[in-house]
Amino acid sequence: MKKFTQMLMVAIVATTGTTYAQYAGDAVRFSNGNYGSSARFKGMGNAQIGVGGDMSSLGGNPAGLGLFTRSEFSFTPEFNAATAKSDYLGQKSSGSDNKLNINQAGVVWYNPTYKMQGRDTKKGVLSAVFGIGFNRNNDFTQNYSYSGNNAVTSMRDYFAEQANFNKNNSGNLNSKSLENMAFQNYLINKITPAGQPTFYTADPFTANKQQQNSTAAGGTSELNFSGALNISNQLYIGASIGMVNGRYVRDAEYIESGVVNPYNDDPLEGPIGYTGEENYSFSYVTSQETKSSGINGKLGLIFRPVASFRIGATFQTPTWLYVEDNFSENIYTTLSGSKLPNSVGPLNYNYTYRLRTPMKGSLGASYVFGGQAMLSADVDFIDYASTRFSMDGGGAPDQTIVNNNADIKDMYTSAVNYRIGGEYKFNNLSLRAGYGLNGSPLKNDDDKIFDTKYYSGGLGYRINEYYFDVAYQRVESQNRLSPYVLNDGSEPVASVKNGNNNIFLTFGIRF
Repeated sequence: MKKFTQMLMVAIVATTGTTYAQYAGDAVRFSNGNYGSSARFKGMGNAQIGVGGDMSSLGGNPAGLGLFTRSEFSFTPEFNAATAKSDYLGQKSSGSDNKLNINQAGVVWYNPTYKMQGRDTKKGVLSAVFGIGFNRNNDFTQNYSYSGNNAVTSMRDYFAEQANFNKNNSGNLNSKSLENMAFQNYLINKITPAGQPTFYTADPFTANKQQQNSTAAGGTSELNFSGALNISNQLYIGASIGMVNGRYVRDAEYIESGVVNPYNDDPLEGPIGYTGEENYSFSYVTSQETKSSGINGKLGLIFRPVASFRIGATFQTPTWLYVEDNFSENIYTTLSGSKLPNSVGPLNYNYTYRLRTPMKGSLGASYVFGGQAMLSADVDFIDYASTRFSMDGGGAPDQTIVNNNADIKDMYTSAVNYRIGGEYKFNNLSLRAGYGLNGSPLKNDDDKIFDTKYYSGGLGYRINEYYFDVAYQRVESQNRLSPYVLNDGSEPVASVKNGNNNIFLTFGIRF
C-alpha cells in the first residue's frame, strides 16, 4: 500500500515542478494546465482573456469568439528544446532533449444574424460563432542527470527503513516488495539479536558515488467545442466543453557504487554473508506511464464599454479525470565484481483512480492605443489544495486515497498567475512581447523558488486572407529532487534549473 501511495504522488504532477519530497513533487502535473493559444498570443505572454478575436479563444476565453467577423482556420506546430542544469553534492551536470509537436489547430465558423427590415441592425444578437480547436496545454519533456560522492547516506539506508517499516510480526518481508528485492540483492541485512525483535540495516560504508538519470516525455491536450454570441458589439458571452487527455512517461535509473564495511560483532543473515570489505554497485531502475482522460467546461465574457477598451473574465470548472498508472521497478547488483541473479524483480504495479483538478478563475483587460498598439494583462486564481483523489467506480476511499488527499491539503495552497503582453502594428507587420509568472503551488515556499516564469516575443504578418505568426518562448523553473527519502531528512538534494526554449509557428486563413 505504501508503494501505491508513492506511485500516486508521482502520478499527479507538474513539472513542471517537484517539491521537497520526490513523491509529492508531481502532485499538480495534471492540474497546472495553461490556456491554449496561437503563436500570436504566445508572443504576447499568453495575455488573452480580455482580447478575443483570435483562435486562442477556443482554448482560453470562449467569449472571444464573439469578436470574429469572418470564418477562420489555423494550425500551429511547435519545437521544444528542454534543458536542465543540476547541482548535486557539489557537482554540476546538464541534460537536454528536443521535441516537435502540434500545439494548436482549429476552425471557427462565423454566422451573422439577419434582421427584418426596419429593425436596428446594431442592437441585440448580431452574430453567433462556433469553433472546434485542439490545444496542447502542457509539455512534460525533461532530461536531467546529476551525480556526486556521498559520505553520509546511501539508498541502502532507504531500503533498510522501508524493510523495518513493512516487516511482519515475524520480521519477514513481503516476497514481492522493493525492500525484499534489496535484501535478496545483498544491499541490506537482517539482524536477529537474541531475545529482541528482528531489524534490517545497511552496513557502514565509505563514501559512495551516486548518479541519477531521468528522461520524461508527454503532455496534456484539450479538444474544445466552443460557441459565443456578439450582443450589440459590446457584450460577448461564450462557453466551451473540453475533452482532456494526458500522458506522462518517465524512465529513471539510479546508480550507486562503493565499499561496504560489515559489522564484526553481529552475524549477517541473508542469502550469503559478507566476508570482508565488499565492493558493490547497483542500479535501481524505474519506469512509469500515466494516462489520463476527462472533461471540463469554461464560461466566459468580454465587455467593451468603448471601442479601445475591453475587460474579460473566464471560469474554468474542475477537470474530472480517469487516471491509469503503470509503474515498474527493478534492482541490478554487482558484488565484488560478480553480477547477481535477481529472483524477485521486476515488480509491476497497476492502479486506476479518479482525479478532480482545481477550478480556475481568470480576469483580463486590454487597451488599444491609436489603433496601432495594444497592451493586455491577465490574472488567474487557482487553489491547488482542492485537488482530490477518489476511487475508480466510486465507493468509500481506501487508505491510499485518504493519505494522498491529506498530503495534498497539507502541502499545497492557492496560487496566482500573472501575464502581460503588448503588440505594435505597422502596415502588415506586428511586433509582440510578453511576460508571465505561474505562482508556486506550495505552502512552504515563501521564497517563491517554485514559481515558473515565461518570457516571450514574436512577429506577425498579414496579407489578404492569410496570416503568419512566429513566437519564441523561454520557460524557466526550478526543482528540488532527491533520489531517495530518509526518515530523518538527511537525504541528499539536487537543485535543478529547467530552461525550455519553444518556437511556435501559426499559419491561418480567413474565409
